[in-house]
Amino acid sequence: MQFKANLFLTILAILVLGLLLSLGFWQLDRAQEKQDLLDLQDKRLTLKPVDLSSIDLSAKTLRYLPVKVAGQLDAQHQILIDNQVRNGRVGFSVLTPLKLHNEQAILLNRGWVALGSDRQVLPDVKISSLDVSVVGKLDHFPSVGLKLEYADQLTDGWPAVTQVVDVEKVAQRLGYQVLPYQVLLDKNEPNGYDREWVVMKMGPEKHHGYAFQWFALATAWVVIYFVLTVKKRRKEE
Repeated sequence: MQFKANLFLTILAILVLGLLLSLGFWQLDRAQEKQDLLDLQDKRLTLKPVDLSSIDLSAKTLRYLPVKVAGQLDAQHQILIDNQVRNGRVGFSVLTPLKLHNEQAILLNRGWVALGSDRQVLPDVKISSLDVSVVGKLDHFPSVGLKLEYADQLTDGWPAVTQVVDVEKVAQRLGYQVLPYQVLLDKNEPNGYDREWVVMKMGPEKHHGYAFQWFALATAWVVIYFVLTVKKRRKEE
């Protein structure tokens, strides 16, 4: 039996194979990123909290770092991040600006509260404006897979609701500088809500499974290519 490849079919097969393999390796890269985050969190769980004023927050490697923060809560200007799902229930993450002594502020994430029966009625997140010293850990703000237009806009009034936190827009609304991290309030601290902080919604094992599927499709595509080529050759003969 002779093998004679069709030029068009061969080019198509190479292009599709390259796409499938690239998707598989992309999923492996995503799995490694997730594993690195898990390792980083485990490593920093044992660290003692450091004073926020001693940290250069322009660095991008501070995620999950335990910190101590002192300042005054701006309880009149709180922010609710919408569409935050916890155990199958929709709710909000509550961000309270914590004004520091250097005329800056950092957003203190006080936890998750459930959405009530009426979306027009926001949860009661009142808290006294007072000087506090709290412990938490630094983290990035929640992100979304597909950012819709105006998703980072703040609603009128307070607490203001948004789907995506844009630090510059928040600072413009508040009237003072806001630092580029949030502080996840430690669950042993008072004045908080549900604080079972979730590192990630999908762990590395899911990405490994997706990678296997893409590589399996790539293998199947190679088999299909050779089967079609051999059949075509037989017909020609």
